[in-house]
Amino acid sequence: MSDKMKKILVAVGVFIAALGGYASNDMLGAGVNTGERTMLNEVIAVTTSSAFLVNDFRNIEITVANTALTGTIKAVCSAQTDVDFDAVPSATNRYDTVELIDLSDGSSLPGSTGIVASADTSVSQYEVNANNFYYCAVVLQPFTSGTSTVKLRPANNQ
Repeated sequence: MSDKMKKILVAVGVFIAALGGYASNDMLGAGVNTGERTMLNEVIAVTTSSAFLVNDFRNIEITVANTALTGTIKAVCSAQTDVDFDAVPSATNRYDTVELIDLSDGSSLPGSTGIVASADTSVSQYEVNANNFYYCAVVLQPFTSGTSTVKLRPANNQ
């Protein structure tokens, strides 16, 4: 076998090994992570989660786990690449609350209403249609008492 052929075989082997490092149940397509992400973790105050990049996904599943929570959780999304969910929406900071679909019964919650909890201890799952959004986040406001953990998982229904 020639040196050139050996180099080609080594290169192919390295390429295959590199591809194997990207394979997992949480990966979609070209290495896009579809694993669950923590948006809020045992939050005990008015807060806005980090913005999560959702532009590669059709839907996002949101799991909400509340412990004696009295407050309102709303999903906010934007097609703007440099949105600031902590700032007030405006012509240069474009975002809005979005509808949530309750996965237990298929009912819809208007974005402006959100998930209203009154001394609520429960775990619920919701879906957001993220077809045209770039970033999404959740906002806990108003807040009176209790804690909330919110997880996000992107999906493409594939």
